[in-house]
Amino acid sequence: MSIAGACALCDQEAQEFIDRYDLGIQTLDLLVPTRADRRRTKHVKTHLCTNELPAGSFISLGHWMGGLDAYVCSPELAYLQAANDGDAAAIYAGYAMTSDYRLDNLAPGGVTSRDGGMRDSRLTTKELIAAYLDRASKVRGVAKAKALLPYVEEGSRSPRESGLCMFMSVPAHYGGLALGKAELNKKYYIRDGYNDGRNRKLRVLERTPDITLTVKAEVGLDKVRAGLLPEVLTALVDYDSDTIHDGSEKIHKDAERRNELQMLNGVAYFTVTTDQASDYEKLVRLCERIRRKLHRNKRPIFNRPMTEEQRYLALARVETKRFKLWQTVIDAHRHW
Repeated sequence: MSIAGACALCDQEAQEFIDRYDLGIQTLDLLVPTRADRRRTKHVKTHLCTNELPAGSFISLGHWMGGLDAYVCSPELAYLQAANDGDAAAIYAGYAMTSDYRLDNLAPGGVTSRDGGMRDSRLTTKELIAAYLDRASKVRGVAKAKALLPYVEEGSRSPRESGLCMFMSVPAHYGGLALGKAELNKKYYIRDGYNDGRNRKLRVLERTPDITLTVKAEVGLDKVRAGLLPEVLTALVDYDSDTIHDGSEKIHKDAERRNELQMLNGVAYFTVTTDQASDYEKLVRLCERIRRKLHRNKRPIFNRPMTEEQRYLALARVETKRFKLWQTVIDAHRHW
């Protein structure tokens, strides 16, 4: 499909559009088909699009004003556009678009869960994004978008959860700690030591930790060979937000949940508090404990000879990327 005929609004029209749909932004980003249509004003920022776009690129908002129809980019096209804004931006956008939450200023912490219904289900899935990228093979940035998609994890329940999962799991060259393969909100079933006195059956509990990290052991392989250490190690991580987990009753429930998850064989359990997530040094120290529990080598791993100075500079570059990733996906969303 072509966007020939698309036009850029004037400032007043753009402001009316923002107010009508309660977008909560100051500037409207618009696609235009020619360089002559490009402009930048207080409420309008244009982006040139000369490619033919595949079907499913836009969603109609219906008739808006005068003879003008309004369309919004589909989540799949929005993900492709995010890939041009940077690696972390694209991965984080993918987390948000495939999440089980939406923003709601009236909800505690500004976030509420989607109910899974037709009008409130996930915006898209990794499968749908991948299919769209295959159809958009000639569009600028598609190769980069495809390369970043495997690092997107579906099912996040909050922006902070997405940021923590990214920080812990993405490779070092993207700024992450590469602690292992991540899954969000994976269900675990625990046989609890509770006897009802009649049927004499153990109660089965269903628990869903925020982040599950699994990885093959890299340190202490002699213990793996001797059967003293499992080949695949697992760490469970929960984020206990001050907003959601405040008060004596919720603190008690959190303690119960921690004790229950400790019953799982062969897993390590960790909790990230708001204070730890909001402090870079504290979060890195916690992640270092997780790394050691997973018997994981430190990242990055250099596969070529380096002088002491070269190694120092390479590690400094990695640390800068890591801090920038934390700022982008965790610190910038501290109110969640």
